Amino acid sequence: MFSSNSSQVSSSTTPKVLALGLSSSPYILVYSWGTTGFRGTYSNPATLPTGTGNGIAFSPDGLAVAVAHSITPFVTAYPWSGSGFGTKYSDPATLPTGAGNGVAFSPNGANLAVAHTTTPFISVYPWSGSGFGTKYSNPASLPAGLGFDVAFNADSSAIAVAQQNTPFISAYPWSGSGFGTKYSNPATLPSSQALSINFSPDGSALAVSTDLTPFVTAYPWSGSGFGTKYANPATLPTGQANGVAFSPNSGAIAVAHVTTPFISTYPWSGSGFGTKYTNPATLPTGTGVSVDFSPDGATIAVGHATTPFMSAYPWSGSAFGTKYTNPTSLPPVTASSIAWGTVGNVQYPQFVAVAHTTTPFVSAYPWSSALGFGAKFTNPVTLPPSQGLAVAFTPDGSAIAVTDSGSPYISTYPWSGSGFGTKFSNPATLPTGQGNDVAFSPDNSAIAVAHTTTPFVTAYPWSGSGFGTKYSNPATLPASDGQGVAFSPDNSAIAVAHTTTPFISAYPWSGSGFGTKYSNPATLPASDGKKVAFSPNSLAIAVTHATTPFISAYPWSGSGFGTKYANPATLPTGDGRGVAFSPNGSEIALAHLITPFISAYPWSGSGFGTKYANPATLPASTGTDLAFSPDGLAIAESHGITPFVTAYPWSASGFGTKYANPTTLPPASGFGVAFTQITS
Repeated sequence: MFSSNSSQVSSSTTPKVLALGLSSSPYILVYSWGTTGFRGTYSNPATLPTGTGNGIAFSPDGLAVAVAHSITPFVTAYPWSGSGFGTKYSDPATLPTGAGNGVAFSPNGANLAVAHTTTPFISVYPWSGSGFGTKYSNPASLPAGLGFDVAFNADSSAIAVAQQNTPFISAYPWSGSGFGTKYSNPATLPSSQALSINFSPDGSALAVSTDLTPFVTAYPWSGSGFGTKYANPATLPTGQANGVAFSPNSGAIAVAHVTTPFISTYPWSGSGFGTKYTNPATLPTGTGVSVDFSPDGATIAVGHATTPFMSAYPWSGSAFGTKYTNPTSLPPVTASSIAWGTVGNVQYPQFVAVAHTTTPFVSAYPWSSALGFGAKFTNPVTLPPSQGLAVAFTPDGSAIAVTDSGSPYISTYPWSGSGFGTKFSNPATLPTGQGNDVAFSPDNSAIAVAHTTTPFVTAYPWSGSGFGTKYSNPATLPASDGQGVAFSPDNSAIAVAHTTTPFISAYPWSGSGFGTKYSNPATLPASDGKKVAFSPNSLAIAVTHATTPFISAYPWSGSGFGTKYANPATLPTGDGRGVAFSPNGSEIALAHLITPFISAYPWSGSGFGTKYANPATLPASTGTDLAFSPDGLAIAESHGITPFVTAYPWSASGFGTKYANPTTLPPASGFGVAFTQITS
């Protein structure tokens, strides 16, 4: 129920993540944040905090995050990076003695403090890249009762505790030796127990929130301690105040409280409180329990007791902007604490999915290019009806599709940081046969399925509601069973790989659907087309096929196919299956049937470069599909023998050391693999 102290300092002016302490498992939840608001959720830490996350804070350099919580060890800390949580730091040798309520890093990054429920009510530890050091000695004069929150001042020369009993606030000089002699109590005490505490970032003031009127109390602060209490704001918060925070420029102060409007903000200056700002147009939906400004001061976030459990608003320094859209995946419970961090993954959270031949027919995992596979997501409530043959995510990460060997041949689900949502309704007009491949258009407005029976390709409008009315079939159909389908990244074309000559068919694409088929390439693929891919700049197209050279690539333009590129000097060793260009277009890779089962080449406007060395640990068997991660730092292949999916780091040097297999493997032969990142 307490605010963080992350707005005291920041190592960057760009907020990247917003972290919440929660009142039930997983107790901590972190969102990626972009210029338009919430992006997606990071994977939960491997070792969760053990109880309600009452306080949360990032280290000043953004490379660690700590949670004060209700069950032993009462404080938990993790390395933090753009990939999310690292392996939990060892617990401090001397634990806090009771439930952790508030946590703060000193602005110089050298210490971490925890306010807690039993004597000595505050515990402070040296902090380094190795984690907790040996606990500092307790202050000579202890806080008078249960510690609700803790804060360091801007230059790390003082520490203050919000507490349950009079004098409700205790402050001490702080140095590398620990606590100094307690400062004299303020002449005018807070009115009641102090629930949250914060120093202004400019170091000139200290504020506490309380459970009785006036609900917020502030004092000048100096090296001598407390000055004469500032006058109360003319318009008080309307009820018990659970959180208080200053803006990074010390020009505003915000209070989260229990009755409407649940958040109150005021100008702040050397004279104290100014006239209360107008309430936001869309109020938080219930009791305000925590509040924090982003490090650049451009956003204010409020944790509250009813769904959506948090609200975020642009902040101009003079008023609330229009509330940001809620994240796709909401917190499950009250956001007991809230904090901004300055280190985030600019590529946003990533995920990987595998289509396979036995139930549940699709398996999905969180993905980190630093750590590999996370814990498998819960299966969708409504499973695909039969073996999964291909899988794809929408480009914005909001939906996932799996093609099936049996009717309805395509199954689609909302996708979020929490995994699968409730299955979308089947399209009104189903594909006519086994779904062999699926693709979403780059603008998220269409979905196409390659399948075994005429018309061999079927496409539909796509929206947040699912399938629209089927587009008309192309005037000139693919010649036979559709095996692969892809949209060009510029959204101007769609291509289908199929089993009989010309083995590939391509069409203009628009909001009206298929245009008139492009002329066949002058040099056709050598045999039945398997999968197809466009380069990221839409200037090349590649198709895999069943006989040598196993892959054919062509320049691509608004006129269609150009003259076939020369075959790679070192050919793949067998029937080509999946094909993919790296996100930056500088590499091309394919999955194939004979060892080494995967081959990759540099790619340029001249075509194939010299084949990369095979990975040191090969996939276990026949490669069926492959994909690069959205950040281009990993490549994964699905294949026919356990572990059914294999992934490697990827760089300009080629394959890195194989990632560990997922803890929960797909249960059978993998036939499709796809990555995504949530970008909306």
